[in-house]
Amino acid sequence: MPTRFLEPGGPYGEADFDRPGGVVVKPAVSAGARDTARYEPGRHAGAARHARMLLDRGRTVMVQPYLRRVEEGERALVFLGGAYSHAIRKGPLLTEAGVIDNFRVAHPGVTAYDPTDAELRTARDALAAVPAPGALPFARVDLALGEDGEPVVRELELIEPNLFLRDAPHGPERFAEAIRAAASVAAAG
Repeated sequence: MPTRFLEPGGPYGEADFDRPGGVVVKPAVSAGARDTARYEPGRHAGAARHARMLLDRGRTVMVQPYLRRVEEGERALVFLGGAYSHAIRKGPLLTEAGVIDNFRVAHPGVTAYDPTDAELRTARDALAAVPAPGALPFARVDLALGEDGEPVVRELELIEPNLFLRDAPHGPERFAEAIRAAASVAAAG
């Protein structure tokens, strides 16, 4: 997904918040959609104020176009020990401009999901771009559909993601095995 990163003290302007379908402004590091908001097209001032508030707190800001098809649900593909394990689909969080529904963040309508070949390919390509020595013990690749129907990476979760293990048969066992394998590699290295 095209993403503009704004750094504290760095330059930015109204053009950073001007997208035909609106924008999502969020901190680069967050959890549960905290400090995330959606802005309709033409609402540059509100989006800029939100970004300024985050930047003034020393936080890096991500500005992404709002993809209308995210309302069909965000896909989260989980990889354990470098191998695809399972996927879920979450209901949309940003259903209204500027509003995060805290109940929906806690209960986003999670269902098991069978990813398409294109979604698996996109997720694997994203993980292949991570500069890591060997397979990652765990990772989650969050995808949405672009306007053309093709999957785009929204987020790559590598540090303490929710892996939705209870939503996958054998998820906890696969996770434990991935951690054991990573520990043995670390001990041997």
